[in-house]
Amino acid sequence: MAADTSGNVPIENCVQAFEPYIALNSHVRKPVIHISLNPSPKDILSEEQMTILAQEFMEKFGYGNQPYIVWLHEDIDRKHVHIVSVRINEKGEKIDHNREAVRAQNICREMEVKYGLHPTLGEHGERELLALQKVDYPKGDVKAQAKHTARTLLECYNCHSLGEYNTLLNLYNITVYEVRGSVDGKEYHGIMYGALDDNGQQVGTPFKSSKFGKVFGYEALQKKFAASAEKVKKDNLPERTRQEITKAMQDIGTKEDFARRLKEADIEVVYRINPEGRLYGITFIDHTSRTVFNGSRLGKPFSANVFNELFNNPEADRERLIPPTGQEVSRQDRDTEREERKETEERQEQQYHRQPETSESLIDTSALGAVDIFSVLMEDDHTHEYIDPAFRYGRKKKKKRRRRL
Repeated sequence: MAADTSGNVPIENCVQAFEPYIALNSHVRKPVIHISLNPSPKDILSEEQMTILAQEFMEKFGYGNQPYIVWLHEDIDRKHVHIVSVRINEKGEKIDHNREAVRAQNICREMEVKYGLHPTLGEHGERELLALQKVDYPKGDVKAQAKHTARTLLECYNCHSLGEYNTLLNLYNITVYEVRGSVDGKEYHGIMYGALDDNGQQVGTPFKSSKFGKVFGYEALQKKFAASAEKVKKDNLPERTRQEITKAMQDIGTKEDFARRLKEADIEVVYRINPEGRLYGITFIDHTSRTVFNGSRLGKPFSANVFNELFNNPEADRERLIPPTGQEVSRQDRDTEREERKETEERQEQQYHRQPETSESLIDTSALGAVDIFSVLMEDDHTHEYIDPAFRYGRKKKKKRRRRL
């Protein structure tokens, strides 16, 4: 291709590179594909690194042998690249387009983990999460406030249990808890949602999950937690959290100082302290991996008992209690992992024997807890736009045909 003296390639020349391919198959209605890769603003990437991401994405997406054009854009608050290619290969065959949005999303997940990128949401989801506010009881319409917040956090974060989900919701003045009972000898499990004030005290009347929709109910939540556990394990999400906590534990001082250090690493810590001042529970919310961990889930060195000793016992054996940085997974951690696997198996066994709920899921299970970091958009007149299934609002109603009399 020819270039002008500035090194820019005229758009006409770019289009000409696709014409021989397009001419091989006139049946393809939308022969040009346009993809936009948008890493998080937190990821400061060079032009070379962005090029590597683009090349790897196209290889995995099935377009590695196709002609394609990549250009860097900075017209928004972060660097991003645009890629344009052609859907027809040199044999005149249309490249497989089945499940393109899902495949693209999975590729992005792999690249996030491989290169340590910050997971972000599509533009719509990013705006929702950033704009999320605490439930304001005096403001009214509590049900709508709570439902919106609970849905957004459920979609965007990984939680292993109802307790972890509740800790996350508490940050936004919402509580969730389980109620059990039996009717005619048949046991049932219910889920309740309620509003909290800024002191953590419940206010107003709680709502049954059925008031929000079945996707907020017991069965749906158990499936979500199981899916999150699999994702956390597959992507090794605890490793980054453990490393940051371990670094913050070195020369640990007060609870406030420890929380401040973790905040710098984008991790929020929640303490549960009884009236006597004993720390009996600790939860870490990693906003980078968007995962919630009870301390013991990360291993015994991160359990509440350890931090209670460090904060409340001046004579605590710090050398024994504080893990060194760069420490490999200990035997105790491996025991914890085995216990988690056992819990997962038991939970799956319980789900197998329960009567499944017949309801339409809030979002596709493949997208639970993981909304795309790279928006995959299709060119205006040549292709259609892909919208993350997590934020697809309903279906268009079919027009009723009038019967002719």
